[in-house]
Amino acid sequence: MKTNTIIITTVGLIIGTAEALLYYNLGKNAGGSFSYKIPPTKEFFKTLGVVLITSVLTASISGLIESSIERNENQKA
Repeated sequence: MKTNTIIITTVGLIIGTAEALLYYNLGKNAGGSFSYKIPPTKEFFKTLGVVLITSVLTASISGLIESSIERNENQKA
C-alpha cells in the first residue's frame, strides 16, 4: 500500500469522524443550546465504519487518479 493511500485514509478518518460527530451533535441539539456528546457505542462504531469505508474509497480513487496522471506525464516525455 502506498504511503499516500495510508495518509489520505488516516486524515479522512480523523476529519470525517470529527465532522460526523459535529453533525450528530448539531442534530441532537437542534433548536436548543449546543452541547457535545459522543453517541452511544453501537451508533458511534457504525458511524466510524461508514467514515472508514468512505476514507478508503477516497484514498483509492485519489491513488487511481494520481497513477493515471503519472502515466500520462511519462507517455508525453
